[in-house]
Amino acid sequence: MKTIKTAALLICILLLASCQNLQGERQGDYYFSPAGAYILDMSINTFRGEVVLDERCDRHGGSTTFWDGSGRLFRVDYLSAENHPMIQAPRFASDLTLLNLTLNSYLREVVAKAPMITSAEASYREFLEDADPRALFAIIGINVDAAQVKDSEVESGTYYYGFMLFKRGDRIYVLQHRQPVLMPEKMKAVLLNLADGMEIPGRVRDDTDMEKLRRLLKKMAPGGTDGDPVRLCEPA
Repeated sequence: MKTIKTAALLICILLLASCQNLQGERQGDYYFSPAGAYILDMSINTFRGEVVLDERCDRHGGSTTFWDGSGRLFRVDYLSAENHPMIQAPRFASDLTLLNLTLNSYLREVVAKAPMITSAEASYREFLEDADPRALFAIIGINVDAAQVKDSEVESGTYYYGFMLFKRGDRIYVLQHRQPVLMPEKMKAVLLNLADGMEIPGRVRDDTDMEKLRRLLKKMAPGGTDGDPVRLCEPA
């Protein structure tokens, strides 16, 4: 499990700090994201062995991290394109502008603020016009200093994280994967395969036990309501 913990410490500096944390809803080989953002076919050959996942979400978007049986890390985020506080996109911005702003925001607000990361820069960036939908692909080289964190399982060195961003409807999707060396074509193939396994939009999930408990606590809280609160991580 060392590889899994190390990967989690390096890139799972979660964008949604005050969000709800769940194990996720699966039916057979399919994973259903919160808010009906997408469905992922987990039987695709991108994953090796059993997959463990952690999901988080708030009213602006969600993030699910997947670790496969080989300890490899994948992540799928979805963000509101219009009102996400991190992007701050101008009105009438083109899709390519939105994707570049989002990637730059990840570098500035997520990656650069991690205490163990001494530097991060785009080692590779390409706009995939032939993809459906058109996507922005980039690889970020991250230099890590293990002395900055109190965890002996983090190793100093350079790590490479691939990002593939595309827009569907009113959401921006950010697919991510970690590799030990710089391999742009392999990284691109992995992320394209992950995108091919997604169905967008998904469907609103059935009530889980945690969702039902959340609703009950909402009604019991001071100032609570007998009405039906917003479903988990749906926009208000």
